[in-house]
Amino acid sequence: MYSRSIKDHPFYIRMKQLPAEEVAAWVLGELSIEKADANNRKAAFRRVAKHITAGKAERSKYGFNSDTTGEIARAMEWEFKAGMKAGQSAKGTPK
Repeated sequence: MYSRSIKDHPFYIRMKQLPAEEVAAWVLGELSIEKADANNRKAAFRRVAKHITAGKAERSKYGFNSDTTGEIARAMEWEFKAGMKAGQSAKGTPK
């Protein structure tokens, strides 16, 4: 019986699970998430979420497994840590 691998699929690049940092760099460029302003940080987080859900749909469409909950958990952890770093480095008094 033939075992299918996702790496054999011609659209593997579109279905590939990428780290949240790399997906956020599509929006932010070379700027780190901690140094980005609130609007850019929000746009980067939305792009990460969109990439996860689109990748899940693409993998399911072609019958491949995907660990969507794991991807979401890793992205949320990364986003939380980035938000904490950004908040600690922000100057000013809290409201």
